[in-house]
Amino acid sequence: MRILVTGATGLLGTAVTAEGRARGLDMIALGQADLDVTDAPSVARVVTEAGPEAVIHCAAYTAVDRAESEPRLARLVNVDGTRHVAEAAAEAGAVLVYVSTDYVFDGRKRTPYLPEDRPGPLGVYGRTKLDGEGAAVSSGGEVLIARTSWLYGLGSGFVPAILAAARAGRALQIVEDQRGRPTWAPHAAAAILDLLQADARGLWHVAGGGETTWLELAREALRTDGTEVEVVPVSTDAYGAPAPRPAYSVLDLTATESRLGRRMPHWREGLSGFFEAEAAAVTRR
Repeated sequence: MRILVTGATGLLGTAVTAEGRARGLDMIALGQADLDVTDAPSVARVVTEAGPEAVIHCAAYTAVDRAESEPRLARLVNVDGTRHVAEAAAEAGAVLVYVSTDYVFDGRKRTPYLPEDRPGPLGVYGRTKLDGEGAAVSSGGEVLIARTSWLYGLGSGFVPAILAAARAGRALQIVEDQRGRPTWAPHAAAAILDLLQADARGLWHVAGGGETTWLELAREALRTDGTEVEVVPVSTDAYGAPAPRPAYSVLDLTATESRLGRRMPHWREGLSGFFEAEAAAVTRR
């Protein structure tokens, strides 16, 4: 299978490309320098020339807080950019895989969100990702939407950020009242490719198993790392981030796990994978 990946140098794009190549798939990896998704003619030309069977659209504006002050840019990338990629994929007869987020929900539930639950994004980032879902579907082509959550990998996301601060000896303030499913990027990448290769279409949730809070995740990461610093639990309101976030954004994985015939790896397994990959990266230097 020939697969074109947008945003291939980003967190998830890198993991998807690596996983695809490990499976022997023909991966066309395009980073932002190779493909500007906001340039519709360029997107149409590149996708047509590549002739992929599938396009995994990982390119996105993901700066959740900054999106509040840059709504036009977030919309340009997450909505218009997605529309350009989706229409090009449809014209090429390729399946589009659109990566979305748990932030399309408002967090008022206290049981895991089903794919069919009504969205209600609280901030600009979530709204633009939800509108991106709409742009993908309206293209008229075959579409697989994979919502993921609390994504992190080597050098990117919450886990490496708090470890870097802790290793520098800085005290940490960590939010204690948001609950979700942390997801190690390679686990998300494997599940997305599994769904694609299983001919899945429509809405799917792809995230780590189990659920936790940012505070619990931070403490487990620090314990595993053996780093001791002061950790101060704070509420969402006290932390004062520019963008509102759902208090509860646990994604229901039942349908995904049934389709895959396996459980999604638990978030603790993902954390172990992170530390193993980090150690391997240090060894290679």
